[in-house]
Amino acid sequence: MSDKLLTLLIQKKIFSQADWEGIQAEALKAGIETEDVIVRKGLITEKDLTKLKGELYGIPFADLEKMDVPSETINTIPQTFAENYNLVIFDKKDKDVSVAMVNPSDYRAIEAINFWAKSEGYKVTFHIATAAGYRNVFKNYTEFKEQVSQAVEQLEEKKAKEIEKKPVKLVEVIKRAPVSKIVTLLIQEAVDLRTSDIHIEPGYDETRVRFRIDGILRSYLKLPMHFHASIISRIKVLASLKIDETRIPQDGRIRVDVGGQDINLRVSTLPVQGGEKVVLRILPTTTKVITLQELGFWYKALDTLNAVIERPTGVMLVSGPTGSGKSTTLFSILGALNKETVNIATLEDPVEYYIEGVNQVQINPDVGLTFASGLRALLRQDPNIVMVGEIRDTETAELAVHAALTGHFLLSTIHAKDVLGVIPRLTDMHVEPFLIAASLNLITAQRLVRKMCQSCKKEVQVPQRLEDEMKKEIETIPDKTVFEGVPMEGKFQFYKSEGCDNCGHSGYKGRTVVSEALAMSPQLQELLGRKYSIDDLANEMKRQGMITFKQDGLLKALMGLTSIDEILRVTRE
Repeated sequence: MSDKLLTLLIQKKIFSQADWEGIQAEALKAGIETEDVIVRKGLITEKDLTKLKGELYGIPFADLEKMDVPSETINTIPQTFAENYNLVIFDKKDKDVSVAMVNPSDYRAIEAINFWAKSEGYKVTFHIATAAGYRNVFKNYTEFKEQVSQAVEQLEEKKAKEIEKKPVKLVEVIKRAPVSKIVTLLIQEAVDLRTSDIHIEPGYDETRVRFRIDGILRSYLKLPMHFHASIISRIKVLASLKIDETRIPQDGRIRVDVGGQDINLRVSTLPVQGGEKVVLRILPTTTKVITLQELGFWYKALDTLNAVIERPTGVMLVSGPTGSGKSTTLFSILGALNKETVNIATLEDPVEYYIEGVNQVQINPDVGLTFASGLRALLRQDPNIVMVGEIRDTETAELAVHAALTGHFLLSTIHAKDVLGVIPRLTDMHVEPFLIAASLNLITAQRLVRKMCQSCKKEVQVPQRLEDEMKKEIETIPDKTVFEGVPMEGKFQFYKSEGCDNCGHSGYKGRTVVSEALAMSPQLQELLGRKYSIDDLANEMKRQGMITFKQDGLLKALMGLTSIDEILRVTRE
C-alpha cells in the first residue's frame, strides 16, 4: 500500500495508526496484501477502497461488476492484451474509448495502451475498477463464449418458431443441435482448460457455469435461465438418468470423445432452490501408472512409503481433506503392486479410475452393499491386497484391522487433518490401541498445491517477517543434508509466476502433492500400549525425523516448483 493511500485511509478514519501495525502483521502472516486484510476485516469495501484510489490518481471510478458490455466493444483490443495488463475497454464511441484498469500505477500498462491508441487513432479515457468488475467484463471475452452465444441464439430462434406452430415436449427440444452444441462446447472447453469439475447451477434469472481448475473454482459463463432445464435434461440423457425425476439426487456416467481423447465424466444431480444443480467430474482414462515420485512424494516421505508397500500384510492409511488427492495416491500404489501373481480387490464409492487386472467393486448402500459388507465378501475372495475407499465407521475400521491381522495388505483413506490426528480418529471409532499397534504399518497425510508455470516464473522478494518465519520452519527440518539441490542457507529466494498464454494467465499449471508420512515403529507400538498424549505422538514424529507437509511445501517453494503464497494457502490452519 502506498504512503499516500495509507494517509488518506487514516484521515478518513477507516482505521487508526495504531491499527496499522496489526494489519501489517496479519498480512505478513497470511502472505497477502494489506489491502486484502482491510477488506476482509470489513473496514472498507473493495468498491469504496477502489474509489479512494481513484481520488489519489485523479481518475474516475467505473462500476463494472454488473455492467453488460457488448462483445464488439470488448474486442476492440485483443484478449491477450487485456489479460497481460489487467485492463478492459468498457465503452466506445467512434474513436473515443474508455479503459478500466485494476492498477492505474502500472505505467507499463499505460504506455502499452497509449502506444496502441496512437497507432490505431483512438483517444483513451482512463478509469479505475475493482478486480471483481474487471473479471465480470473480461469473462465474456473468449471465442468459446461467442460460440455458446451463437448456439443460444439458434435455440432462441428455433424455440420461437416452434411456439408459433405448436407446443413441443421437453424431450423433443433437448434432441436439437443447439442444446447439444452448448453441452459439447462446455465439455470441450473444460477439457482444454484442465478442469476437474464443471458446476452448472440455477440462479434467479440466469444459469451460472463454473470450472474448477487446479483446485480453484472459477466462474466461467452465464446463460439465460430458461435454457437451464434443457441443458440439464441433455446431460441426463447422456448419463442415462431419469429426465422427469427432479426431486431426488441422481448419479451417472458419460463417456465422450473430445478431440480424439476418450473422456469419462461422473455426473451428479442435486435438487436446489430454483431447479437442479449438476456437477460433472472429469475423470482421467489413461492407463499409464503415475508413480509416487511423479505425484510429488520425495525424499523422506517417498522412502517411507516405498519401504511399507513392500510388506505383505498390515494397514496403510492416507489422510487429508476432500479433494487432496488421496484416491490418486492409493491407485498409484496399486499400479505399482499390480502383478499376475497378486490378487487385488477394491471397494469404491464411486469407481473413478479403471485399472486392468484389478477387481473393482462399486458400493451400493441401496441394496446393502456397504464398505463393511463388501469387505466381508472380499475377504472370502482370497485377496492379497484390498483397497477400501474410506474408513468412516467402527465396523469398517474393525474389519480393516482384522484383514491385516489375518494376512492381508489393506489400503484405505481416512479423514484427519494430519498424521497426528489419525490414531485418535481410530480410537474414536472404538478400535483398541493395541490392535492399532499390531496392524498399522503407515499413516500418510497430504495436500495438493498448484505448480507454478515455469514459462513465466520470476524471482520475487518476500517480506522480511515472512522470510524469518520460513527460516524458523527450515531450522526444524531434520537431516538437511539429504535435500540435495535445495538452497536452505543464506538469503532465501522465492518465485512467482506472472501469468502467460501457456498457463491461461493464472500463473499456475498443474498440481503436486505436499505430504508427511509416519511409520509404525517399536517405540510407537510401545507408546500405544500405554496411556499416551498428543505430545507423545508429536515427539515420536520428531524422533523418526518426519517432514511435515508444510516443510515439504516450503522445500518445493525454494526449488521454484510452487509459490510461498500457495503453501501458506493450503497449510494455514
